[in-house]
Amino acid sequence: MTLHPSSLALALVVALAAGDATAAASPPAATPPAAAHLGQGVGVVRAIDLPGGSVTLQHGPIAALGWPGMTMPFKVKSATALKALKVGQTVAFTVQDADAGPLILVIRAR
Repeated sequence: MTLHPSSLALALVVALAAGDATAAASPPAATPPAAAHLGQGVGVVRAIDLPGGSVTLQHGPIAALGWPGMTMPFKVKSATALKALKVGQTVAFTVQDADAGPLILVIRAR
């Protein structure tokens, strides 16, 4: 059996289109969750909200997250860590840039 060149071209187009449809139907590759975005910072405690479980820090740039230095409140994973802090104290911290907002995972006096 001999295929006419136009039939062969049509078969190739159909096969390629079927491959594109299969690729479009497959789910996109998983992207790492925002939880994977961690940064290390150093800052000065400006306010502590024990009942709210947050601390306001004036911190320097956090390069791993692309953040400039600024003053902002942070939720803290363990509110008990706030009991050891004092306003005006310099601290080092690890922050997670999550979908729900930044969360301090570890904070300690320097």
